[in-house]
Amino acid sequence: YTEDLNKHHSIGHIKKGAKKTVNLRANIKKNLKEGYYPVKIYVATRSTGEDALSSGVEKTILIWAETKSTTSSKETDEESTEPVAFALGENQSTPVANYTDVMNFTVNVRNTGYKMAYDVRMEMELSEDTTKFPFEINDGNYDKWLGNVNADQTVEVAYSMAIREKAKSGYYPIKFKLRYREVEEGNFAAPIEETFYVHIIGKDEDELSDDAGENERTKARIIVDGFETEPARILAGQDFTLKVKMKNASSNIHASNILFTFDPEAVNNSPVFTTPNGSNSVVVNNLGPGGSEVITMRFSSNPSAEQRSYTITINEQYDSPEFKNAKESVKIAVALKQEARLNTGTIEIMPDSINVGGESNIMFPINNTGKVMLYNVTAIFEADSIQKTEAYVGNIEPGKSGNVDAMISGVAPTADEGKIRLTITYEDENGVITPVEKEIQLFVTEPVEEMDPIIDVGNTGEIESDTSFIGKYKKYAVPAGAGAAALLILVVVVKRRRKKKAGMDDEIL
Repeated sequence: YTEDLNKHHSIGHIKKGAKKTVNLRANIKKNLKEGYYPVKIYVATRSTGEDALSSGVEKTILIWAETKSTTSSKETDEESTEPVAFALGENQSTPVANYTDVMNFTVNVRNTGYKMAYDVRMEMELSEDTTKFPFEINDGNYDKWLGNVNADQTVEVAYSMAIREKAKSGYYPIKFKLRYREVEEGNFAAPIEETFYVHIIGKDEDELSDDAGENERTKARIIVDGFETEPARILAGQDFTLKVKMKNASSNIHASNILFTFDPEAVNNSPVFTTPNGSNSVVVNNLGPGGSEVITMRFSSNPSAEQRSYTITINEQYDSPEFKNAKESVKIAVALKQEARLNTGTIEIMPDSINVGGESNIMFPINNTGKVMLYNVTAIFEADSIQKTEAYVGNIEPGKSGNVDAMISGVAPTADEGKIRLTITYEDENGVITPVEKEIQLFVTEPVEEMDPIIDVGNTGEIESDTSFIGKYKKYAVPAGAGAAALLILVVVVKRRRKKKAGMDDEIL
């Protein structure tokens, strides 16, 4: 049909020395005799500032038209020699959409055979290659079930496809396989392959008009290819060196006159990282496609900043062949640590001297004087004269205290100055254990045997016999009573100290 071909088709801009492929689609008249037919193709350019087309190039091409034999007696009827065959896209325009849109389209599928096709299934052939398949592949497959299709029946098959951002402008052949059964309960016949075309209007890198805005022009892409700090673990208040590897990720676009400006994150309007010399910018003259450059900056960290990661924004300003003063920015995150700090309050030891087998109560607070949590705090007491003892305190928040309350048992007499090694351990957020060692003093002695009182046997005549119960056992009452009194005093003192630590009343009833 000449009305299908006698239309203007815009194919955009073509740079000098470049080329483009154009796909034209037309329906062939029915009952056309088999043979070669000439088709004239006219290529014209649009005059600058005018709507009219200027003179162009005319070329004649030959196409081969093939006819099928028919057995119908009616000239308007067309009967296929195949039992089942399919034609796609009859009586419909080629779907067209912009690369930023979703293409909603239907495909007309007609059974051009003379028999019914049973259980028809239509499978779209997918491809990872954007030059062959312009749509995003969001589903596992795009198969459609058409049911049974009678001879000469047309079925509309609907699709909704998102277009890939990098799809170029042009006509794309979308290939389908149609499977069917020749009889209702039979096996599937060999699939029939057909092609349907869609028109995509893409954002082509090689098409740039003279009046294109700066945002339409191509520019280099400069990214962070990696970074490191010296030292690797940065403590708040510490100076460090930052080394950032900047790379031109473009495959064919050059960048020059590059200005890198480092902008650290601010807390309460004050930057966490500052440069000692006040300068936070570096200039790189050139970065070719795929090239890289290591930028070195010296920073000081804020001693009062809390422990976490802080961002540093790297602002870029550079030139590309088609884009002057391009501006981009990338971000990196630098971890800042706070040093853990603790101290102990007054260490109370009651009593400070015990016998072997005896016990002493040790109590003291552990104060978290830093800005980070102390996890799993534990106090460990060790010496040759005592049994090793551990007292678990738990987690201590910044600015708060945890209390140690431990009973220490003597196992051997002290052979030195009575030094007991006290080790306080804590973990950081990563489970790394840090020990803090101190010394305390506790003496352990051998127990003293009780001696019977001495009686002057010279005056036995003056001593009257006392056969009462008290008289028989009063010599044991004094030492036993003294021991019980000492034990009672220790228990009362310990209880009163523990109540005082807990904020309770000191009075013992």
